[in-house]
Amino acid sequence: MKTIALFDTLPNGHHPTYLKLFSQVLLEMGYRVFTFCAEPELIKAWIAQHHTKYASNLHVVKSTQPQVPTLPILGDIPRPVNALLQWQYAAGTIRNAFSQLDYVPDLVFFPWLDIYLSGYLFHPLIDRLFPYPWSGLFFHPPYLLTGEKTLPLLGTPLTPYSLTRSPRCRCIGLLDEFEVAKLQHTLDKPVISFPDLTDESLPDLTYPIATQIREKAGDRKVIGLLGGLAPRKGLLTLLEVAKQWQQDDWFFVFVGELYEVFLSSEEISEIRRFAQSNPSNCFFHLDWIPDEPKFNAVVESCDVLFAAYENFPYSSNMLAKAAVFEKLLIVSAGDCIGNRTEAFHLGISIPAGDVIQCIDALTKLHKQLEFKEPYFKPDFEGYRKIHSLDQLRLAFEAVCGHLN
Repeated sequence: MKTIALFDTLPNGHHPTYLKLFSQVLLEMGYRVFTFCAEPELIKAWIAQHHTKYASNLHVVKSTQPQVPTLPILGDIPRPVNALLQWQYAAGTIRNAFSQLDYVPDLVFFPWLDIYLSGYLFHPLIDRLFPYPWSGLFFHPPYLLTGEKTLPLLGTPLTPYSLTRSPRCRCIGLLDEFEVAKLQHTLDKPVISFPDLTDESLPDLTYPIATQIREKAGDRKVIGLLGGLAPRKGLLTLLEVAKQWQQDDWFFVFVGELYEVFLSSEEISEIRRFAQSNPSNCFFHLDWIPDEPKFNAVVESCDVLFAAYENFPYSSNMLAKAAVFEKLLIVSAGDCIGNRTEAFHLGISIPAGDVIQCIDALTKLHKQLEFKEPYFKPDFEGYRKIHSLDQLRLAFEAVCGHLN
């Protein structure tokens, strides 16, 4: 039996969801799975609940993010140094976990490869630090790649893709199906398209936040910005729309932790002041949603999900949430999210950050929801099929096909 190690020590957002689903699919495929993560009990409980017969082949190891030093005055250490520390920590953690066993991983798969790839690094150095075959899912790859550029004279690689030249790298995965073929022309390793999945747990209808949203919304349609609240998710744009909205037919919901690190002190003060003023057309809960059933309950309480992200050309599993719970979307035009939304008629795309266009989209979507003037027929089922566990299984079959 071959052994796959999943290594992701980040505790929030999509990370636990992906580890649960990746562990599940690999176990179903007949592999022994070691899952290194921040919340072992979450993974164990998921497998025990859904796939008891595979539980004996699952080994979960508690692993948290390494303590990365900061520099006086300058703050965060440079990304290449951070990446080196991540590789070093992963190697040491895996070595300790397998030290008493008579086998090692046949493959280490990083569900969040982003923190391990960096420019200004040579793969021979990583090969010395990390002696295992590896692969991973690259969420936010740099686009518009036009070849491997290097610093003059030194020849130091500038792009993170240089590390994929390592003989230990088997392949990499991307969530953006539109970029797979483009990147494949550049790399000498296979590039595999992965579905952007979501946890489809039944909504926890007892969750008070979801109940309050529906009670306060009344007969109004609800548009929700959910999850981590940051400018890149269009937070400031939707807040401005809520302030300008004149009619009494939309209710604006902002639920999730406010990422203050990405906001100026003035923006933070204004957001909190506006939230505390208790505007009649808004609901604020500026804190984490505890688990996926509760998150799904908030999704269920909305009619439209807002995903008009700004300066974010990547995939988002908010589209998967929309498809699973059959909610319409407002997204930013172009790039991955916009292209998918248009292909499956999931909602309306607008120029990122455009308040006027967002107001116009809400007007159209209200008519769509009331069936007075339908603009399109959403293909939620088609999207669910493309971003499903069946597609994840095919992706991992492709990855594992490159094992020795």
